Order: sequence, then structure tokens, then C-alpha cells
Amino acid sequence: MYPTTRVFLKDDNGDKFFGEGPCRLLEGIERTGSLRASAQEMEMAYTKAIRLLKHAEETLGFPLTERTIGGKGGGGSRLTDQAREFVRKYKTYRDACYQANLEIYQTIFQDETAAAQCGPSGPDPRTPRLACILMASGLGQRFGGNKLMAPFCGEPLICRILAATDSPLFCRRIVVTRHPEIAGLCEKKGVQTVLHSLPYRSDTVRLGLEALCGEDPAETRPPDSRTASDGGTGSDSASPDGCMFCACDQPFLSRETVETMARAFLAEPAYIYRLASGGTPGNPILFPKEYFHALRNLPQDKGGAWIARAFPDQVRYIEAASPRELEDTDTPENLRRLETIAAENRDHPAESKMQPYADGSGSENAAGPKHTNGSKQNG
Repeated sequence: MYPTTRVFLKDDNGDKFFGEGPCRLLEGIERTGSLRASAQEMEMAYTKAIRLLKHAEETLGFPLTERTIGGKGGGGSRLTDQAREFVRKYKTYRDACYQANLEIYQTIFQDETAAAQCGPSGPDPRTPRLACILMASGLGQRFGGNKLMAPFCGEPLICRILAATDSPLFCRRIVVTRHPEIAGLCEKKGVQTVLHSLPYRSDTVRLGLEALCGEDPAETRPPDSRTASDGGTGSDSASPDGCMFCACDQPFLSRETVETMARAFLAEPAYIYRLASGGTPGNPILFPKEYFHALRNLPQDKGGAWIARAFPDQVRYIEAASPRELEDTDTPENLRRLETIAAENRDHPAESKMQPYADGSGSENAAGPKHTNGSKQNG
């Protein structure tokens, strides 16, 4: 079982005037510069699109679109500033309602949720199946070497993400890497690993999905690439319903946050879910299976964030417990700084493990905390 959340706004007569449909319509206008094109994308009749916008404008008391003149197509439409602000507020409200409902559900039905996912007879066949791919193929050029094997609080840095994703909510985990030492470490921990020698982040995504979906990645890779651990590759012919792609260099990413994202997907598996902090998106990113084909055919050196940006209306953001969860380790100096913070948190357990930044704003500067954008090899 799982909860669902539907958010819409009503006028004074009790009639719905704004929800996902009008929101997607306005976002399409902003993207295409045309009401007609936006309606066509949604397979909505143009007359219905006009009617929806007119009802919303009458209720809100301000115009949502304005005409543009000139250009290749001879003009079109664009959103007013008020419309952009209203869409922003609606999406913030919608996502807050969704997350609150999910948290209440998880609190009240905690035992039933755990039984459905981890019962003695296996997962409920009606429950979506979720996998996890760990992106560990980066060369660490700014770091000066393989940063994922650098020591962090007494163990290799990659062990942090292995711990954070060690959850029964995942039916499978796969580490994709160019580093034999990472493959060896993961083999010892019983985590399936794909070892390869291909150069691009798009290769890492594709190889992970090929291993995940039952196709032997060795068939589509050069002879010097190999599967380091079969870990069940090909043994489960049923593809999962979704996959979370994780960077491996975010030492403060917590299992609690990973599981919050996973449960959000398990509750409503039609959306892309992305971790964010203060409106700034980062990693991980979780995709439904409908996007697997696009992910396996990414442009050269693009990652999952490229897909998320292409479908903005399908992305739901999960707020991180702290902006530090999105921080990565690009340099030895940054690694040492984060290790010092981790040691301080360990030495003072009464204090919050995830402290906000010194100015209290939750970020190091106005642009937000430094973090990956989902397009790096190991991010």
C-alpha cells in the first residue's frame, strides 16, 4: 500500500481552477513561447487550454500570459512576472504537501510499510521495485588521484555512500567504476560492480543500466572492459521500476535522506525525484523506468541531470536535512575540511550532526553550498 497526494486550488465557488494541468500548461508556454504548442505537448485541445487559463486569470485577478510580437513565428505568448511567481508558489506548496503527507504516512504506517518491503515472503508484487547505481568512474583530476579511495574518518571515502545506500528499499545496487581497487573493495562487501575503461559519464550511466536490466554489459564494451563481480547480473530478468543514481563523493549524505527519496518514489513512482537544498538541486537523482531508454542513449559526456532538466515539470525535489549533504570533495583541502567537521560531530553527539553554515543561512554564500549537479562521472 502507499499514499497518494493530489494538490489543487479552488475558487470561492468550490470549483478547481489550478493544479498540475494548468501548472504544466504554463511551464510549457514558458519553454515553447506558445500556448498552442504547450497544449499540443500535453495532447490538450487548444480551446480547453484557453478555458483553463481564463478561469485561473478570473479567479486570481491578474493575467497569466502576455503576447509577444515579431520573431521567426511572428509572435507568441510568454508568462507574466505574476504568473511565474504564482507557479513558483504553487510548486513549493505542492511539494511541501506531498512531503508532509509522506512523512505522516511513514510515521503512522511504519510497521506495515516495513512488512511490505521486507516481509519473509519477499516484496509485495504490487510495490514498485527500486534499484541504485553508484557512479564511481571519475578520475579525480582536481583531487590529484582516485579520491574515492582516500581515507575519510578511518575508511575509504566510498564506504560512506555504500553505508548510506545499504537499505532494504533497494532490490539491487551496482557500482560502476574505472578503478580496480574500488571494484575489489565493493566485491568484498558483496556489492555488484561493473569495471570498465570507457571515458564518458554517459558510458557510466549506460553500463549501469545495462547491468541492471539484465543485458550483459560486456557485449557492448571493448574487450578490455569486464564485469568485476557478477553479483546477480542477468539473474533477475525483471527490470526495476526505478533507479536512483548516486554520486560517491558526498560524505554527509545520510541513509535517512536516501530512504526518504526512495519512499517518495515508492509512494508515487511516476515522477523524477532529486535531492535539493534551499532550491538548489544536486544528487542523488531517481528516475522511473520510463526514462531508462533516454538514460541509456544520453549525449556524449552527459549525465542524469541532463534528462531532469529536459523534463522540469516531472521533477519533484526532496529537501536535504542539511546543505552539507550535497557537498562533494573535489580537492584534498576540501576533504580534510569535511573530515574535520565529521570528527567534530562525532566528538559532540549531543549537537546536530548536520550543522547549518556559520551565517545561519544554510549556505556558504548567496549561491548556496558547493555541490555536484548530477552530471559528473562520480556525481
